[in-house]
Amino acid sequence: MTATPSPPLPETYRDCLAFFYARNQFAMKLGLENIHALLDRLGNPERGLTFLHVAGTNGKGSVCANLAALAGAAGYRRVGLYTSPHLVSFRERIQVDGEPIPAAFIVAWLRRALPVILELQATYFECVTALALDYFRDRACGAVVLETGLGGRLDATNAVMPAITVITSISLDHTSILGDTVEAIWKEKIGILKPGIPMVVREDRPALLEELERRAAAFGSPVIRLMDHAWEEIPGAESPAAILFHGRYATYELPGDLRPESHQRENLALSLLAMEVFLGRALPPPETWIPALRQARMPGRTQWLEAPGLPPVLLDGAHNPGGIDALAAYLARAFPGRRVQSLFAVMKDKDYAAVCRRVLGFSERILFVPLGDEFPRALAFAELEAALSPAERARVEAFPLAPGALEAWLRSTGPLAPRVPAPDPRAPFLGAPRPGTPRPGGDDLVVACGSLYLLGKLIPQLTPLYPGLNWFRQFTDEFDC
Repeated sequence: MTATPSPPLPETYRDCLAFFYARNQFAMKLGLENIHALLDRLGNPERGLTFLHVAGTNGKGSVCANLAALAGAAGYRRVGLYTSPHLVSFRERIQVDGEPIPAAFIVAWLRRALPVILELQATYFECVTALALDYFRDRACGAVVLETGLGGRLDATNAVMPAITVITSISLDHTSILGDTVEAIWKEKIGILKPGIPMVVREDRPALLEELERRAAAFGSPVIRLMDHAWEEIPGAESPAAILFHGRYATYELPGDLRPESHQRENLALSLLAMEVFLGRALPPPETWIPALRQARMPGRTQWLEAPGLPPVLLDGAHNPGGIDALAAYLARAFPGRRVQSLFAVMKDKDYAAVCRRVLGFSERILFVPLGDEFPRALAFAELEAALSPAERARVEAFPLAPGALEAWLRSTGPLAPRVPAPDPRAPFLGAPRPGTPRPGGDDLVVACGSLYLLGKLIPQLTPLYPGLNWFRQFTDEFDC
């Protein structure tokens, strides 16, 4: 048998992307043996780094961004952040102090690691995780916030020994891989538990907590529950109301506009509690970290965009029933009676009918954006139509992203003047001012949801129109990668 020739060493960043994306054929090889072998052959870059490891169904990205900001404000020099998926640029996944990994580092790393990757038949996520850990070692990061990719127990990120583990909200998602019950998914998520390492959880369902307590007791790992550390709104004239969070070591007063969305307030409370546990003490004075939290917003997670002459657009990566329910609750509370038109796409391995019906619950109309030409997992419009009733189908129409079509449609829906000054285009991702939310009343709201991959297709077209996306301008030459 003739041996398959090895691919040539990559010369450019685009060569690296082509190689990484081709590894998707191995993407379902869950387990830790391969990532351990890969890291061992690369000199175990994870050793000596301090990790905050985050798993969950919804809210992982937001909690990771919060934790990275809080760690920096607490005095940690060079804070690494590893999240997925990316929206526009692969380099978004791996950041230090808000700056994406340089393309030159990726090229040099892959040229060095290629023989080992091929020998071990490493998957895409194993490759990217190893790359991230090597980069964090190279930058001598003082702390690294690590988001799981899928599940927890068998996820490649579970090869590290963290200082703390965190579990965000849990609901049904990736059921073909993780299990079709919340209980099965919970067992996979809490699989990041490590002996003697504290775990901070948002969960409050007794049966799930009982399972965690049993396993944590066997590991000798403390469990800290958010439900034991309440937050409350402070009555007064401020809208949204300021909040008090009663943490493990102190009580913190937070301005109401820091996180006006209820689900993001929960994520923030979880982040504050986790940082207290990580530090082993109360947080520094709030004036040292509230500015950092104002800047720490993951793109595509309850992200408002505004520009003169255009409608306000909400980018939200909610893609499962639990996430859409949180989005719907926020819209109902913050914008009662406002007309919403939604840009929507969804992957076929989701509970797409349930997700679409929830979006219809707050939308006058859904414009379905086909993504199948680029993403094989994407649901086709015909498949969605077949799952809906005639009355539901009447409010959903296909909206291919032809050149200029999105801008023309946005300009036809009615303008709303911006509430706040445009962000500084020079500001880094974790250093950009948070745009204000739209005023009550006014014209239509546009909501883009259902898939982070959808947001990744919309952002290149929205970036020239909305200053709130100026951070993505650094990736302009990657918009077609």
